[in-house]
Parts: sequence; C-alpha cells; structure tokens
Amino acid sequence: MKTEGLVPPQLMLDDRYLAHTKDSDGHRRVETLSEHSELTLRYYERYCDRKRIDEIVEGLIFACGFRGQEIPKVRLMFVHAIYLHDIGKTNPRYQYDVLKNDSFRGQRQRASNSNHALASAYMYVDYMYKLLEEEPTSMVEKCLVAFAYCISKHHGRLGNGSEFSELETWEEEYYKCEVDGRVFEDVRFYMQEQGTVEPIPFYILCRLLYALITGCDYCATQEFMAGSAVELSVITNGGKELARVYDDSERCRSIRQYQRDPSAFSGEPINALRNQIFLEAERNLLAKADSDIYYLEAPTGAGKTNMAVNLALRVLEVDNSINNVFYVFPFNTLVEQTSEYLRPLFGGKMAVVNSITPVLVGGDGQNVDYEVAWLDHISNNYPIVLTSHVNFFNALFGCGRGQCFPLLKICNSVVVLDEIQSYKNSIWREIIGFLQKYARLLHMKIIIMSATLPQLDRLLKNVDAQFTALIESPDRYYSHPLFQGRVRLDFSLLEQHRISLERLKEEVLRFRDKQVLVEFVKKKTAMEFYKLCKDDCNAVLLTGDDSAARRGEVIARIRGGESLVLVATQVIEAGVDIDMEVGFKDISLPDAEEQFLGRINRSCLRPGGGIAYFFDYDDPATVYKGDARLRHSILDPDVRLCLEKKRFAEVYARVFKDLIARTSKPNQKNIANVDKQCVQLNFRVIEDQMRLIGPSFQLFIPYVLGEVDGYQVWQEFKELGSNQAFSYAQRMVEYSRIALRMSYFTFQVFRDKIPEGAEEYGGYYFLDGGERFIDGGVLNREALEKYYGGIFL
Repeated sequence: MKTEGLVPPQLMLDDRYLAHTKDSDGHRRVETLSEHSELTLRYYERYCDRKRIDEIVEGLIFACGFRGQEIPKVRLMFVHAIYLHDIGKTNPRYQYDVLKNDSFRGQRQRASNSNHALASAYMYVDYMYKLLEEEPTSMVEKCLVAFAYCISKHHGRLGNGSEFSELETWEEEYYKCEVDGRVFEDVRFYMQEQGTVEPIPFYILCRLLYALITGCDYCATQEFMAGSAVELSVITNGGKELARVYDDSERCRSIRQYQRDPSAFSGEPINALRNQIFLEAERNLLAKADSDIYYLEAPTGAGKTNMAVNLALRVLEVDNSINNVFYVFPFNTLVEQTSEYLRPLFGGKMAVVNSITPVLVGGDGQNVDYEVAWLDHISNNYPIVLTSHVNFFNALFGCGRGQCFPLLKICNSVVVLDEIQSYKNSIWREIIGFLQKYARLLHMKIIIMSATLPQLDRLLKNVDAQFTALIESPDRYYSHPLFQGRVRLDFSLLEQHRISLERLKEEVLRFRDKQVLVEFVKKKTAMEFYKLCKDDCNAVLLTGDDSAARRGEVIARIRGGESLVLVATQVIEAGVDIDMEVGFKDISLPDAEEQFLGRINRSCLRPGGGIAYFFDYDDPATVYKGDARLRHSILDPDVRLCLEKKRFAEVYARVFKDLIARTSKPNQKNIANVDKQCVQLNFRVIEDQMRLIGPSFQLFIPYVLGEVDGYQVWQEFKELGSNQAFSYAQRMVEYSRIALRMSYFTFQVFRDKIPEGAEEYGGYYFLDGGERFIDGGVLNREALEKYYGGIFL
C-alpha cells in the first residue's frame, strides 16, 4: 500500500507545532509534529517491507466487503489514520502545558483540556471528508468512524465501540470542522450499525490498524528519544540458516538416514516408528503447502516437538513470505522444557516471552539499552518466539496497546499451538472461528498439535480456511503395540464406585518400591492422601501451588531413578516431563486421562510396559465447571473403549454435538452474537468472552525456600517500584529478572474477595508471616483456608 502522494493538512506543516521534546546534556531537543508524523509513516512502510502488511491490508479491505471505488477510499483512510494519529497535538493547551511550547502561551485558553487523542480523531474525520470529495457510502462512513475510534484510543485501551459518541459533543474553540455537523451526530449510529460489513474481517482490520498506529508511533517516538532506529527482527532467506543447523543435528541426521534406507536403520524400534510419523507429517505438509491450518495428531511419546520444529522450518522453506515463528504453550513448564531443547539449535534467534522469564537484553551486560530491550519484548520482536497462550490470545483479542503489538509480528508467521485441548472448551467454536479468519487474512500458517486433538473445524458452520490433517490415519500409529501397549489400563477400581482414600492407599502401597504417580482432581484431596501415605512410603506432593524450583527438584529425583510415590494434581498432565512405572488417576475428562497416560512409560522402553489404574473419588465438576466433556467420562463403557483404542474423534463428536447445541440457543452464548460484537467493535466484550483464564488476584506468601528468602524478594520488588532513577522500561526489565523468584511465593486466588490484612502493592497482596501456611516446603491449604474462612480457591 503506497504512501507516496499523501497530502498533509496545512495545519500540520506549521513547524511551531511540536510532537516531542527531550532534554539531553543540558540542551532541549524538539521534534515537530510533521517530523513525527512522517517518521511514524516510515515505520509503517518498514512493516510493509518486512512483513508485507500492505498486502494483508488490501486483502482485509476486500474481505470486509468493500468493492469498486470504496476500496481506494478505505485504503486512503487507513494510511491517513496512521499518518494523522497525533494531529490533535495542535491543541494549544497540549502544546503549552505538556510540551512547554511557549509559542502557544496566549492560546491555551481556547482549549478546555490538554487531551490530544480524541482531538486527533475529530480532526481526522473532518480532514478525510474533505479529502474523499465524493459523498462516501454508508459502509465507508462506518469504516471512517471506526478508524477514528482507533485513533481516539491510541494512548489508552480499546473499549466498546458501540459506546463511542464523544465526537458528537466536540465544542473546542481551537478547531472547528468545515463539514456538515451531522457527520459527528451520526457517529453512534455508524458504530452500532450491523449488516454492512463482514464482521470478523472488519474486527481484524481495525485491530490491525490500532496495532499499527500504536506500534509505529512507539517506534518513531523511541527513535527520536534514543537517536537510533528500531530494527524489525524477521527470519531471512527462507530460514536456510536455521534449517542448516537443525538438519545437521544428530536427531535429524538419524531421521534422514532412515528416510534414505529404512532397512538399514539400527536404532530402537520406537524411533523407527517416530521417524515414520515425522516423515508422513512432512510429506503431507509439503503436498498441501497452500493450507492455512494443519492438524498434527500423534501419540504421546511420538516426538511432536521435534516434528513441529521441522514443519515450521519447511513452511519457511516453501513460502518466502513467512518470516517469523511463534510456538505457543498453555503452561510455562512446557515453555521451559521446549526452550531447553531448542536453545542449542537456534540460540540468539529465539526468545521466551512469558510471565516468569527475564526480558532478553543485548550488549555486554554493563551497557544495557533498556528501551530497546523492553520494546522488543512487548512487540515480540524476535525471529522465533516461545510464548504462552495468554500472550498469544492477548495479541488476537486484548484491548491494551502492549497486548496488541505482537499482532504485527504474527502476520506472515507460522504458529504452533500445542495442547489446544487445554483451552476452555466453552469457547472452542469462537476460537476456531477467529483462528481460521486470522490464519487466512493475516497469512498465518497454524499447526495445531496434541495427542488428543479435537479437529475444531467440525464446529464451524462455514469453513473459509483450508484445513489439512498431517497424519492421514492416526489410528494406524495409536494401535501400534509400541504405543497402545505402552500402558495397560485397569478399570477394576471403578467397580467399587467411590473409593475411600484408605482403600486407595492399600492399592498404591503394593508398588511402593517403584515409581508411582497418583493424580487427584482437587489439591485438597491430594494433600489429604499425601499425609495419609507419607509415613508408610517415600511420598512426594506436587500441585499447582508448588514453585518451579520445587518442581525441578522432584523431576530430578524421578529422573535419578528414585523409587517414590508422587501425589499430584492435573498440573502433571501436560506440563511435567516425567516417566513413571505405575499410575493411579481420579477420573475427570477423557483427554485428561490420555494426558495422564503420557506420564506412564513415556519412553516406551520399560520392560513389560506400565500400568494405570483409574478410580472415582472427587466430582470433577468442582474443578472443570462448565466443561462439555464432563458428560462423557470413562464411566461410560463406550467412552472407556475409546480411551483404550485411542479413538478420541468419537469422543469429540459427542462433545461437539453438545457444544453446538449449547451455542445455538437464543441467549447470550449464541455463536451469532460474535458477529454483532465484531461489527460494533465491542473489543472489551470480545476480550472478556475470549479470556482463557478467569479473573484472579495474586497472593504473595513469603517464607524461606532453600537459599531464596521470600521476604527479601518482596523487598526487592518494592524497591524497584519506588526507584525514581529508573525509566519505565528499565523498571520492567528489572522486574522480569526477579519474576521467577516472585513466582515461588505467588499463589493465584480465583475469587473477588481481597484477603483482610494483606498489603497491596504492584498488583500483589502480601501476607506477612507466610511460614504459618507452609509445611515442609508445601503450601498448607487447610491452614490458609481456615485463616481466610474458606475463601481461598
């Protein structure tokens, strides 16, 4: 999308108007409004050059339903929204009060406030009406108002567009519009109007504009302040350098050896089977390179991480417009494990972006450019990003400026979504509806993978994207003795209906000299069973309340071959890489049962295989409330058979039927409501609806954990917050360096009630004397619940 020939408003050419000022070495540097606007536009052009944003915008405009002469008009409005995003800084009160621009001392009384974002939106609408010349169609008018709304929020958060009406009440003296005032009176009407544009493409177009306005503005401001340009990090040359390193790895060389001559392969039989799956997935991806979304369904232990890396590299190889990689996980533990595997391959080309990993900084450690480091972090400005599903969903649906920045890097990227079945299934229809649109319209290649993979396109009424299953007949691998015989399933304990913990203990202790995993639905029950067993065996407790440090210690003991009984919750299902001999599980969801089985004889190398017993104790609805899979547990003989035979598609067919019925009723959960929210640009409503984790607060319980003193960590945290010598960017980078230690003492509380007597600081609630609630390095939930009157979790 060309930017040449843009005609700036005469007002913006007046060099008395400033955009930014900076004091440096006793000198005051200034940047005119015209200079800043031009520089912002240059960053847009860089995104067009490196990420082909112009082609994406063209496609989005067409997908919205604009035709004929509407298309160049919308294109013109889109680029001008970026160019004119700060034109409201001509507000004389902003010039004098904020920028200390003496030229406007005598004019400041002509403005009622110093705001400039809403002023920019008002002046943008006025200018575009004059520039368009011909009377715009109702669709173009709706688009113009929507773009103005994005401008009005570029220093805040997106809200609900249907509430946007501020332009109607504009009464500032310093700028009077020259077009018919009814234009502004109709703002609310156009934002609420439905049926004029295609809903989701329109929502994505406006989100992309908002990300470009805020992202390009941020980059341009950073360049003025720091004096150096922001570089966009992408993968060049089709990823040949990355592929060369990967192809030279021992694992890949072994696979290629097998590919050339399967009969000469001398490795373990399980590796030969993994190689077959690897090569089939690669072959089908190359044959269907034009697809948008790929399914990778393979058994636990098949090597999906290695397959995903190879598939991402092949996408880069066959499509030179794809130049970033995002690997998305539901749990930080999976991020950690995968980064350990990938770092030797990709080193500095890769960055982890989540809540507990320090921000990646360059330099020699002494001279850190915090501004660049923080900007790279919030915009995910790295060739390869390993991140959480929360960060990814924020890019797609979040309302904050920083949340939207990664959207620009996601364009023309390959995205691997791991363990998608862990996403809240009450919104599976909405998730796949948005994903297929994002994939096609932003030219993303999405690889969805799991051992229990729901093929979510079957929930769609209209399939726009092209979906491809990379494994044509997964049953062929699931039924192979090396996978299906990896763990024997025993359902005899279910015949006793609800088992007692004493009876369960008898069964577990039969294997006390082995490595045993016992999983419960509820943390409280896990604690009770741990206390019941700990005097009679080498018992260890591991739940979501435990720190990463303690989890690491437990994993190390297991990998060291220590015989123990690990009492856990569902935290181990897909987030902990362990290989146990015997398992006991409280039944919950069918795919959770399979994820649990993935922790038993995971290597497929234990003589005689492993064995897993299932029992019934807690009601899973207390944890999985509202989950559509609750009605299809392995208490049903047919579902039990599906688990044994690994026929998860049959289970998902039942779940999908329930989900379709649930989201087709005439209420607020009806899937058709998504279109309404998109057309009205109700960003906040959509953000709430697509939120994967419910609202919570963070409780900080300090105590001494090995060599880490929680009280000292809290003090460091507070000192950072009060350090006035640090810039915002430096403070955030330093926060990230203590985030992991903070997490050792932080507990998520999914309640609205604030703990009485807790000290609030920086989004945390500090509870002094945390030792009261820690027993042997483990959170004593009973003591905490008693203290809070049962409100804790």
